[in-house]
Amino acid sequence: MQKRSPYTLSLLAAAVLVAGCVQTPVASPSDEQDGLVPRKTGLDSVSAAFAFDLSGAKVYLEPVAVEYTRRSPSAGSPLRPKDYELRNKDLVKLQALLGETLSERFLQPRQSELVADRAEADYVMQLDLSRFALGAPIDPMVSPWRSYTTQSAHGVLSGELTDTNGNPVMRFSDRRDIGENFGSLGPHGRLERFNNVTFWSDMRVDLRRAFASLNESLR
Repeated sequence: MQKRSPYTLSLLAAAVLVAGCVQTPVASPSDEQDGLVPRKTGLDSVSAAFAFDLSGAKVYLEPVAVEYTRRSPSAGSPLRPKDYELRNKDLVKLQALLGETLSERFLQPRQSELVADRAEADYVMQLDLSRFALGAPIDPMVSPWRSYTTQSAHGVLSGELTDTNGNPVMRFSDRRDIGENFGSLGPHGRLERFNNVTFWSDMRVDLRRAFASLNESLR
């Protein structure tokens, strides 16, 4: 019998270890109750109705809900916790960006579209950002000096799609590090210049990635 080299045995052991770490998606109790089936995904979790098909559908996007991680500015800082929150005009911009990237990466590949009138929709999408934290204030009037952060923001992006009767047909959730390219060097990342331009650029890139992953999970 041919003996395997120590190098070959190490490769086999690594393969077994990796295989043991691969887990079959498991439905949560709420997903099971709603008849949603977990899908293999690059996101933390995706579940959808069996044989779910969104082709040619009209979707209404609800206003995004944002829940913040409480920030405590350092002693002596003129900044307040609410300075690290999105202003009303920022929420309007975020809503538009969500609609744009959702359409581009998830709906258009299915020949589906967003509609402005909920009464015309076949489905309703609710998107949430929870545990959301900005790297620094994005209002230059609040923070006129230069800010440097290791990332633009982080939080959990989740969504639920329901039919016209209010029945869930899809759910997903994923932790997002927005502007994660900042942390590409060293265990603690590196500081980069932060402002509202970099924030919105990073948000666009990250949302495209998220909805592209959602698209792949439901193919």
